[in-house]
Amino acid sequence: METSSNHLSYSQIQSYDEIKANEVYCLQNPGGVIFLCTRGSVSNSETSVPHSPIPRDSVSIGSTSVPQTSVPQNYHNLPQRYDFAPLAWCIPYEYEPVSKLIIVCDTSHKTFHDVKENSVFAIAFPSFEMRSLIQHAGSVSGFDVDKFDHFHVPHFCAKTIDVRIPEGVVGWMECSLERIIIEGTSGILLGAVIKAFAIAESWKHRIHYLNDPIWYKPGDLISE
Repeated sequence: METSSNHLSYSQIQSYDEIKANEVYCLQNPGGVIFLCTRGSVSNSETSVPHSPIPRDSVSIGSTSVPQTSVPQNYHNLPQRYDFAPLAWCIPYEYEPVSKLIIVCDTSHKTFHDVKENSVFAIAFPSFEMRSLIQHAGSVSGFDVDKFDHFHVPHFCAKTIDVRIPEGVVGWMECSLERIIIEGTSGILLGAVIKAFAIAESWKHRIHYLNDPIWYKPGDLISE
């Protein structure tokens, strides 16, 4: 299955600027859908897992649920897979000396297990032109398929950590995990930003999600 390619490629988009560590929080102050980008192990037992739908008010977008699994003790010897998943709940909570963020994701998702396994992740900011990719990426499990291959997603490599970023995003943050809090089926990830990059006025191009079928773009600037 192929996704729409109407978003800008990495080579076409205007240049990304590095954002100062204590100013990174501004990138997510407006909210908006994110891609949680990770890399982690895949064992034979984690392929072809049957899925069942999760409620539409889930923290994830267009997603499916997989049985609870734990990080295998021998994961260093297992094949590795890059993954990314759309999420709606992500907020900054600190900015000095570096920006820190909270992300809420389902503990059954591969991206959660990847973060738990490797303690690094990236938060990428898809533009509103990437809505189709957001929906496709949330429709399958990273345990079952390599989403980058399955959906033919162009990508580039993060600068300081080993994850892939989908082309066309308006910015991204490379983060280290500081803490995980489990509340029911939700995993609350607290991370510190290592490096961040974005195009100028990236907030203007963000996509926001209320619920199916309501998506929206940022409105008019009131004042500067």
